[in-house]
Amino acid sequence: MAERQLWDLDLASFVDRTASADPTPGGGSAAMVSATIGIALVLMALRVSAAKAEDAESFETLIRSGERLREDLASHALADIEVFNGYMAALRLPKRTDEEKEHRRERLAQARIAATEVPLNAAHGALDGLDIARQAVHICETSIVSDVGAGAALLKGALTATLYNVDINLRGLKDLAQRDDYMVSRDRLERSAEERHETVRRVLSTRLGGQA
Repeated sequence: MAERQLWDLDLASFVDRTASADPTPGGGSAAMVSATIGIALVLMALRVSAAKAEDAESFETLIRSGERLREDLASHALADIEVFNGYMAALRLPKRTDEEKEHRRERLAQARIAATEVPLNAAHGALDGLDIARQAVHICETSIVSDVGAGAALLKGALTATLYNVDINLRGLKDLAQRDDYMVSRDRLERSAEERHETVRRVLSTRLGGQA
Protein backbone atom coordinates (compact mmCIF):
# COMPACT_ATOMS: atom_id res chain seq x y z
CA MET A 1 0.00 0.00 0.00
CA ALA A 2 1.17 3.53 -0.65
CA GLU A 3 2.19 5.02 2.68
CA ARG A 4 0.11 8.16 2.15
CA GLN A 5 -3.04 6.03 2.01
CA LEU A 6 -2.73 4.82 5.59
CA TRP A 7 -4.70 7.61 7.27
CA ASP A 8 -7.31 7.56 4.51
CA LEU A 9 -8.43 4.05 5.48
CA ASP A 10 -11.50 3.65 7.65
CA LEU A 11 -10.94 1.72 10.86
CA ALA A 12 -12.41 -1.56 9.62
CA SER A 13 -10.31 -1.41 6.44
CA PHE A 14 -7.18 -0.69 8.44
CA VAL A 15 -7.76 -3.74 10.64
CA ASP A 16 -8.54 -5.90 7.62
CA ARG A 17 -5.40 -4.72 5.83
CA THR A 18 -3.28 -5.35 8.90
CA ALA A 19 -4.65 -8.90 9.15
CA SER A 20 -4.05 -9.62 5.47
CA ALA A 21 -0.98 -11.16 3.83
CA ASP A 22 0.10 -7.68 2.71
CA PRO A 23 3.29 -6.82 4.68
CA THR A 24 2.12 -3.25 5.32
CA PRO A 25 0.85 -1.96 7.63
CA GLY A 26 3.12 -4.02 9.86
CA GLY A 27 4.10 -3.95 13.51
CA GLY A 28 5.77 -0.55 13.47
CA SER A 29 3.02 1.36 11.70
CA ALA A 30 0.29 -0.43 13.69
CA ALA A 31 2.14 0.48 16.88
CA MET A 32 2.30 4.14 15.90
CA VAL A 33 -1.40 4.18 15.07
CA SER A 34 -1.97 2.86 18.60
CA ALA A 35 0.35 5.54 19.98
CA THR A 36 -1.57 8.21 18.09
CA ILE A 37 -4.81 6.95 19.64
CA GLY A 38 -3.06 6.88 23.02
CA ILE A 39 -2.08 10.55 22.94
CA ALA A 40 -5.56 11.38 21.60
CA LEU A 41 -7.08 9.86 24.75
CA VAL A 42 -4.77 11.95 26.93
CA LEU A 43 -5.74 15.05 24.95
CA MET A 44 -9.44 14.28 25.42
CA ALA A 45 -8.96 14.04 29.18
CA LEU A 46 -7.04 17.31 29.21
CA ARG A 47 -9.70 19.12 27.20
CA VAL A 48 -12.59 17.81 29.29
CA SER A 49 -10.75 18.82 32.45
CA ALA A 50 -9.84 22.25 31.04
CA ALA A 51 -13.51 22.92 30.30
CA LYS A 52 -14.30 22.43 33.99
CA ALA A 53 -11.25 24.22 35.39
CA GLU A 54 -11.25 27.74 36.77
CA ASP A 55 -7.87 28.29 35.15
CA ALA A 56 -8.26 26.60 31.76
CA GLU A 57 -5.12 28.29 30.45
CA SER A 58 -3.01 26.11 32.74
CA PHE A 59 -3.93 23.15 30.47
CA GLU A 60 -3.20 24.87 27.17
CA THR A 61 0.56 24.35 27.05
CA LEU A 62 0.17 20.64 27.60
CA ILE A 63 -2.64 20.42 25.03
CA ARG A 64 -0.55 22.23 22.42
CA SER A 65 2.37 19.88 23.07
CA GLY A 66 0.04 16.90 22.76
CA GLU A 67 -1.37 18.11 19.46
CA ARG A 68 2.09 18.56 17.98
CA LEU A 69 3.01 15.10 19.18
CA ARG A 70 -0.17 13.61 17.71
CA GLU A 71 0.92 14.83 14.29
CA ASP A 72 4.45 13.49 14.82
CA LEU A 73 3.22 10.05 15.86
CA ALA A 74 0.95 9.89 12.82
CA SER A 75 3.91 10.70 10.57
CA HIS A 76 5.97 7.94 12.23
CA ALA A 77 3.32 5.43 11.14
CA LEU A 78 3.81 6.57 7.55
CA ALA A 79 7.60 6.53 7.87
CA ASP A 80 7.53 2.90 8.99
CA ILE A 81 5.81 1.87 5.75
CA GLU A 82 8.12 4.05 3.69
CA VAL A 83 11.28 2.56 5.17
CA PHE A 84 9.97 -0.98 4.68
CA ASN A 85 9.24 -0.23 1.04
CA GLY A 86 12.77 1.18 0.70
CA TYR A 87 14.27 -2.00 2.08
CA MET A 88 12.22 -4.17 -0.27
CA ALA A 89 13.27 -1.99 -3.21
CA ALA A 90 16.92 -2.53 -2.26
CA LEU A 91 16.37 -6.28 -2.13
CA ARG A 92 15.00 -6.21 -5.67
CA LEU A 93 18.06 -4.47 -7.13
CA PRO A 94 19.91 -6.47 -9.79
CA LYS A 95 23.05 -8.40 -8.80
CA ARG A 96 24.39 -9.70 -12.06
CA THR A 97 27.70 -7.80 -12.14
CA ASP A 98 30.20 -6.92 -9.43
CA GLU A 99 29.19 -3.26 -9.73
CA GLU A 100 25.52 -4.14 -9.31
CA LYS A 101 26.30 -6.37 -6.35
CA GLU A 102 28.29 -3.60 -4.65
CA HIS A 103 25.55 -1.05 -5.31
CA ARG A 104 22.96 -3.44 -3.92
CA ARG A 105 25.05 -4.07 -0.77
CA GLU A 106 25.37 -0.32 -0.18
CA ARG A 107 21.65 0.26 -0.65
CA LEU A 108 20.79 -2.61 1.67
CA ALA A 109 23.16 -1.28 4.33
CA GLN A 110 21.54 2.16 4.09
CA ALA A 111 18.08 0.59 4.23
CA ARG A 112 18.96 -1.39 7.38
CA ILE A 113 20.19 1.78 9.09
CA ALA A 114 16.98 3.58 8.15
CA ALA A 115 14.94 0.60 9.33
CA THR A 116 16.68 0.90 12.70
CA GLU A 117 16.59 4.67 13.10
CA VAL A 118 12.97 5.16 12.06
CA PRO A 119 11.52 2.95 14.85
CA LEU A 120 13.98 4.45 17.35
CA ASN A 121 12.66 7.91 16.47
CA ALA A 122 9.11 6.59 16.72
CA ALA A 123 9.85 5.19 20.18
CA HIS A 124 11.16 8.61 21.23
CA GLY A 125 7.80 10.05 20.18
CA ALA A 126 5.90 7.50 22.25
CA LEU A 127 8.15 8.32 25.20
CA ASP A 128 7.27 12.00 24.83
CA GLY A 129 3.63 10.95 24.92
CA LEU A 130 4.21 9.13 28.20
CA ASP A 131 5.76 12.29 29.58
CA ILE A 132 2.62 14.25 28.69
CA ALA A 133 0.49 11.54 30.29
CA ARG A 134 2.69 11.66 33.39
CA GLN A 135 1.89 15.36 33.74
CA ALA A 136 -1.77 15.00 32.81
CA VAL A 137 -2.53 12.28 35.36
CA HIS A 138 -1.95 14.78 38.18
CA ILE A 139 -4.27 17.51 36.89
CA CYS A 140 -7.12 15.88 34.97
CA GLU A 141 -10.54 15.46 36.52
CA THR A 142 -10.93 12.26 38.53
CA SER A 143 -14.00 11.36 36.48
CA ILE A 144 -11.87 11.06 33.34
CA VAL A 145 -8.38 10.37 34.63
CA SER A 146 -8.76 6.69 33.73
CA ASP A 147 -8.53 7.77 30.08
CA VAL A 148 -5.11 9.20 30.80
CA GLY A 149 -4.15 5.79 32.13
CA ALA A 150 -5.59 4.09 29.04
CA GLY A 151 -3.70 6.45 26.77
CA ALA A 152 -0.48 5.86 28.67
CA ALA A 153 -0.95 2.10 28.40
CA LEU A 154 -1.34 2.38 24.61
CA LEU A 155 1.73 4.59 24.37
CA LYS A 156 3.78 2.18 26.47
CA GLY A 157 2.62 -0.81 24.45
CA ALA A 158 3.35 1.02 21.20
CA LEU A 159 6.86 1.84 22.36
CA THR A 160 7.52 -1.79 23.29
CA ALA A 161 6.17 -3.00 19.95
CA THR A 162 8.27 -0.47 18.05
CA LEU A 163 11.44 -1.58 19.81
CA TYR A 164 10.88 -5.09 18.45
CA ASN A 165 11.42 -3.55 15.00
CA VAL A 166 14.70 -2.14 16.25
CA ASP A 167 15.73 -5.53 17.61
CA ILE A 168 15.16 -7.40 14.38
CA ASN A 169 16.97 -4.81 12.28
CA LEU A 170 19.96 -4.64 14.60
CA ARG A 171 20.70 -8.25 13.70
CA GLY A 172 21.54 -7.23 10.13
CA LEU A 173 23.95 -4.40 10.93
CA LYS A 174 27.57 -5.20 10.13
CA ASP A 175 29.12 -2.26 12.00
CA LEU A 176 29.37 -3.58 15.57
CA ALA A 177 30.15 -0.19 17.12
CA GLN A 178 27.13 1.33 15.43
CA ARG A 179 24.99 -1.59 16.54
CA ASP A 180 26.15 -1.11 20.14
CA ASP A 181 25.25 2.61 19.98
CA TYR A 182 21.76 1.78 18.75
CA MET A 183 21.40 -0.84 21.48
CA VAL A 184 22.29 1.70 24.16
CA SER A 185 19.61 4.07 22.83
CA ARG A 186 17.11 1.23 22.60
CA ASP A 187 17.68 0.11 26.20
CA ARG A 188 17.53 3.68 27.50
CA LEU A 189 14.17 4.19 25.80
CA GLU A 190 12.81 0.99 27.30
CA ARG A 191 13.91 1.92 30.83
CA SER A 192 12.57 5.46 30.57
CA ALA A 193 9.23 4.17 29.31
CA GLU A 194 8.96 1.76 32.22
CA GLU A 195 9.66 4.57 34.70
CA ARG A 196 7.20 7.03 33.18
CA HIS A 197 4.45 4.48 32.78
CA GLU A 198 4.93 3.30 36.35
CA THR A 199 4.53 6.89 37.55
CA VAL A 200 1.25 7.19 35.67
CA ARG A 201 0.06 3.84 37.02
CA ARG A 202 0.99 4.73 40.61
CA VAL A 203 -0.66 8.17 40.54
CA LEU A 204 -3.73 6.74 38.85
CA SER A 205 -3.99 4.05 41.50
CA THR A 206 -3.82 6.64 44.26
CA ARG A 207 -6.38 8.90 42.64
CA LEU A 208 -8.80 6.03 42.06
CA GLY A 209 -8.48 4.80 45.61
CA GLY A 210 -6.05 1.97 44.97
CA GLN A 211 -8.18 0.36 42.27
CA ALA A 212 -5.84 0.91 39.26
